[in-house]
Amino acid sequence: MKPRKLLSLARLLLPLAATILSLACQQSQSRTADLYQTGAKPVAAPEARVTFLSAGDIMLSRGVERSISKAGDPLSPFKPLSGVLQSTDFNFANLESPISGNDQIIGKGLVFNAHTRDITGLSKYNFKVLNLANNHAMDQRLAGLLSTGKYLDNLGITHMGTGNNLTEAWEPKVITIKGVRVGFVGASYSSVNDGGVARNDYVARIEDTQRLKNAIDKLKTQADFIVVTMHAGVEYTRRPNQGQVDFAHAAIDDGADIVIGAHPHWVQVTEQYKGKYIFYSLGNFIFDQEWSQDTKEGLALKITLLSKDATPLRPSANDPTKAARTTEVEQIELIPVIVEHYSTPRAATDEEAKKILAKIGLTDRILKP
Repeated sequence: MKPRKLLSLARLLLPLAATILSLACQQSQSRTADLYQTGAKPVAAPEARVTFLSAGDIMLSRGVERSISKAGDPLSPFKPLSGVLQSTDFNFANLESPISGNDQIIGKGLVFNAHTRDITGLSKYNFKVLNLANNHAMDQRLAGLLSTGKYLDNLGITHMGTGNNLTEAWEPKVITIKGVRVGFVGASYSSVNDGGVARNDYVARIEDTQRLKNAIDKLKTQADFIVVTMHAGVEYTRRPNQGQVDFAHAAIDDGADIVIGAHPHWVQVTEQYKGKYIFYSLGNFIFDQEWSQDTKEGLALKITLLSKDATPLRPSANDPTKAARTTEVEQIELIPVIVEHYSTPRAATDEEAKKILAKIGLTDRILKP
């Protein structure tokens, strides 16, 4: 081609190339602005939903043990709720009966001992995390407290709140489901069943707010979502005492995402504090207190977490496209239960459920933050 024709062709193509380059720059700038805009979501960000059931007190001794023996089936207390228990990724509760390993010891009065044959339902029905910090942790003395942990370890159940020393008792635990790391910390108002008077080096206590902060700070680097649980309060009351409130607020101030309580044997009121839920007491779950309607009522929570990649407010200097992971409560389904046969929870009827929720000032069965 002659030089004059080449020059003419170049004059025609240069404006077109400039236009294409300008459009490309504008699109790139627009994508970058969208990417780093506050609250913007990365395109096609991976998501994961994790569901877990949180239940109240589980006690596998005394009247519950007699009920299991009568049924001839250690799974009997769990079966009426099997559909719910097996619909989740994992379940969590407070275990209020030590497992000494000596099945000749019969739990009676206020001294509990779970028989080894009766704990199989915990693993069968998806209880992968248990809090052991409670006023009955030492019912079978230190040997019973430590053997409880060993039996649960053998079942593959994560536990917290007790240990050989307070460092172990306050050690936070993490369970990973679908790549989502859920962390747990547990503490009790009492080290032994004396109303909180005596202290020991084996049970985490709710007064130790510095240890609570240390445990939550540790979880901030290990977990995507932090659950703090407390065994505390005044029995057979509807509202929390100051110790419960102080501990729960401190936990959320320190970075917990939810606080769940047990011990009062009644369902207690809930609170939203700084946008986070506090369930002061879920009441009984597997228990033998059939001497009143309130002690036969409990509340389970089916909690759904939504975990996803979310763009940071400021891009990383090393990787400006790297996304940070956020894990939050998507919804909480309230499942009121009625405990029957001195042992066995079942789902409450609609009418029963309304009455249970009305006692704590709630009407909706689904809570969405």
